[in-house]
Amino acid sequence: MPVASPPDGRVIDPDAVASAAPTAPVPKPVAKPLTDAAIEADEPAPADTATGTAKLDPVDSAPLDTGISETPDIESARIETPLTTGAIPEADSATEPAAETEVLKTDTAETPTPPSSDAIAAALEAAILADKGLDKAVAAFYSNRDFAPLWLGQGKLNASARSVIDRLGRADFDGLNPTRYATPRLDVGETGIDVASLGTLDAAGTDPRSAALAKAELDLTAATLRFAHDAQYGTFEPESLGEFTTPKRVRPQAETVLAGLAEADDRAAYLDGFNPPHPQFKALQALLEDLRSRDPADVPTPVPAGASMKPGKADDRLPALRARLGLPAIEGEAALVYDAATVAAVEAFQERASLDVDGVVGPQTLAALNGGTEITVEDVLVNMERWRWVPRDMGDFHVWVNIPEFRLRVVADGAPFFETRVIVGTRKNQTPVFSDQIEYVDVNPYWNVPRSIAAEEMMPQIRRDPNFFARRGLEVIYTGGGSEVVIDPRSVDWTLWNPETMPFRFRQPPGGANALGRVKFMFPNKHAVYLHDTPTRNLFARSVRSFSHGCVRVDKPVEFADALLAREDQLNGQRIKKLIGGGDNGAHNLKRHVPVHLTYFTVWVDEAGETQKRADLYDYDSRMKAAMELGG
Repeated sequence: MPVASPPDGRVIDPDAVASAAPTAPVPKPVAKPLTDAAIEADEPAPADTATGTAKLDPVDSAPLDTGISETPDIESARIETPLTTGAIPEADSATEPAAETEVLKTDTAETPTPPSSDAIAAALEAAILADKGLDKAVAAFYSNRDFAPLWLGQGKLNASARSVIDRLGRADFDGLNPTRYATPRLDVGETGIDVASLGTLDAAGTDPRSAALAKAELDLTAATLRFAHDAQYGTFEPESLGEFTTPKRVRPQAETVLAGLAEADDRAAYLDGFNPPHPQFKALQALLEDLRSRDPADVPTPVPAGASMKPGKADDRLPALRARLGLPAIEGEAALVYDAATVAAVEAFQERASLDVDGVVGPQTLAALNGGTEITVEDVLVNMERWRWVPRDMGDFHVWVNIPEFRLRVVADGAPFFETRVIVGTRKNQTPVFSDQIEYVDVNPYWNVPRSIAAEEMMPQIRRDPNFFARRGLEVIYTGGGSEVVIDPRSVDWTLWNPETMPFRFRQPPGGANALGRVKFMFPNKHAVYLHDTPTRNLFARSVRSFSHGCVRVDKPVEFADALLAREDQLNGQRIKKLIGGGDNGAHNLKRHVPVHLTYFTVWVDEAGETQKRADLYDYDSRMKAAMELGG
């Protein structure tokens, strides 16, 4: 039976009706004016002469806005005294005042007739008009559909709502916090209504049940919009890490999300689609679930510590090493010999782990084989968040650099077909995190020395060493005369010039000693970084390779050029090699620009299914954990 909103703000319970002990009568409702159609629809049922109460037809009877049906005898409707925490009868003058009545009971135990669709639409319209802070896109969405709800049916939450509420409750699977998504109770509209919690929703006279359902509708819509935002855009602001993190994230538009929800057959699956679509993100989801459910005792048997294992030598730990690498066991005395097959497997592991590839199982390789530093749930969460910084479409053909891994990959149709080591920026001069497109290849490039390097690093040496430019093979270009002119550096008194404002710039001509090597791969950007060759080859042998001023130095530049230009008609690695040999400087445009992504992942699952972890080179993990209140 429909119920009314008591003037004292009590909680109304439509299921607790009664013929209770005599108490104060229910206040008589004041009915709102009704149209002829409304009067016909809400006409009271004939009275039951035996009970003196009105009979309600659950199909043909619609509830009045007042929520209380008329009865022949007002004394037949009473406020029941519940056994626990229910309504308390008003005390007479001889007793102490009783607690305020909380629940209003109706006069039948039958399930009340749900509000009509028109009543819910009216309540939803009233709620939207009353909420001055509501997103305009939400208001427009409901207005355009005549305030028809997404999440309601038959006076309760529909199947889509229940599925979506369940999905939002499992947002921790996506690396998100489920408490960010406030959802309505599953039994809203089916149990007692907390009138006080409705705020202004029933201020215009809307019946409480319709008002409660309208509030549930808007709450769930708000929760889905917030989830879509968080799943795609993220909850952490990467720019807060500093000037080197500038990914271009795309915020989902409320209009698009709402239209998609309205059209989706499976709304929970539709929301799931706002998560990063990359296989690496899904692998981290699986890793997160595994870490949360893992038995601490369920870990691979470690390879025991000891002296370095060297190819061809015998060692009692070799059976454990083969087992850790997934190699078949060897019987007999040969099991203790470090054979060629095991060496090859170790070298492949070292390559994937960015270790020195020498086949020797020393302390670093052994630590990596045994899991290295423990991977925590918090480690996985910050790396999942960083996948939200990567474009959803990385391109079917793209270049991917992972900074903490010191590695570059060329990926085609989801699979890497070329990899090489790279050198990245130092902690002070970090390689930035962002995405762009490679537009051209510069062969035998000039190195135009950045102003920051010239001012901060070179000028102190120039003032002490008159032969600095000759020794470093640098040219000085005067820029103050309207046109650029190469001048003799010995003609300048460098002590007179402010390094930050001097009308000079420095450059290094093409050649074997050029800091950029023989080729660079250009994607013009505000950070002035790019991929390039280098004459300093020995640094690629290091396991930790953070030595540059921010640019990415490539170990195998010609081979990389060949992979990068695989879809070009005229350019390829062989032509680049020939152009390098000619010695002339020249820029060669790509007909099809290639997306390039400079990323920062310290935890991932590699192509072989192995979980990898690298050091937090720029302290992004620790700073993100603190900001996201993750601990760890």
